[in-house]
Amino acid sequence: MNTSLQILLCIAVVIVAAKLAGNVAARFGLPPVLGELLAGVLLGPTVLNLWAMPWLTQPSGPNAVSVAAIFKILADLSVVVLMFFAGVETDVNMMRHTVATSFWAGAGGVLLPMAGGYLVGRGFGFPPVEAIFLGTILAATSVTITAQTLMNLCQLKSKVGTTILGAAVIDDVLVLIVLSVVIALAPVLAHTGNVSWSALAVTLGRMFACLLVIGLLGPACTRWALQYAARLHGNHTEVALALAVALFLAFLTQWGGGMAAITGSYLAGLFVAMTPEREKVLLELNPMLNSFFGPLFFVSIGMGVNIWRLGGHFSFFMLILAVAVFGKLLGSGLSAYCTGFTRRESLAVGVGMIPRGEVDLITATLGLAVGLVRQEVYVQIVVLVLLTTLITPGLLRYAFPRVGEPAGAATIASLPGA
Repeated sequence: MNTSLQILLCIAVVIVAAKLAGNVAARFGLPPVLGELLAGVLLGPTVLNLWAMPWLTQPSGPNAVSVAAIFKILADLSVVVLMFFAGVETDVNMMRHTVATSFWAGAGGVLLPMAGGYLVGRGFGFPPVEAIFLGTILAATSVTITAQTLMNLCQLKSKVGTTILGAAVIDDVLVLIVLSVVIALAPVLAHTGNVSWSALAVTLGRMFACLLVIGLLGPACTRWALQYAARLHGNHTEVALALAVALFLAFLTQWGGGMAAITGSYLAGLFVAMTPEREKVLLELNPMLNSFFGPLFFVSIGMGVNIWRLGGHFSFFMLILAVAVFGKLLGSGLSAYCTGFTRRESLAVGVGMIPRGEVDLITATLGLAVGLVRQEVYVQIVVLVLLTTLITPGLLRYAFPRVGEPAGAATIASLPGA
């Protein structure tokens, strides 16, 4: 069986396993993403080890490419599309309504976990850059799990619910900024302890010049591209042009700015979110994401996990779990309390920021690829994502203001991640 047939069969197996496991998770009231991750764990070296199956023959010859390598390329492409979709989902109007509290809750939920992750990393002997990257991973949050719980509580558009969603968006933006800086500076700082100030200045200058060009020209060019696409004959032209913009900006930020490609795709999503074509792009991209790109990415994350390597690092895992949970509770919750929220409302905001998800996994995967995350740490991050996904709905139901308590009303009409 040649490589093309093998990859077709593997993708079919992965998609079926992901959707079946996602369906099982949904039946238990859990996010389907959790099931897709667990499907990857089952297909990976923990149980079945798909890549070691006898029908997957190893390629021979100097130009041969393995099925696993091709699958990784598809997973990397899926990351770019996922972050583009996250950007398109971002509701800029919602952020404006709760900008003050959301900003401080989001900033607090980034700074405290980052500091805690850095201290834990340094305490276990990590080099400074690796420790900073560990903090960056722990700072990310996921709006999807919280949003589903808020919908079940009929509190999605309350003051607290709106603040949580806005803070989660701001959290992701801040994490992407930090991630871009760390990725850009990693070649300069990694493992040497010596800082070349000229190289540092060149790296930062390259990054900010790229962001400046994208920030100045990106919105107008994206708006023009989508308006032009609407005049073209054929189907789905808007989403095709939007994807082209996302892929180009992903290329530009990594090649031109030395940053993570997902930064460019997320910015492209934000630019699309500010156009009248936003809803159409979301409507047409969503099936593609849920049926192909999403399952490929989340299963690939699970397949990178070997649970048998988790042993021997219990104290480290418990510390990063504590940082992940209490960093959000204190960082986001206290920030909300200082801006006028009640204690229970502040607790609900802090709890709502606990779950980790797509951005966390994407950040860890990028760190593993560039050597800033060790394999055993990567495994523990995936397990941490699973645990925070499981515990958050119950904690949020307990923490959220009871019926009859003032929760406020918000004037938003849409939701990122719903």
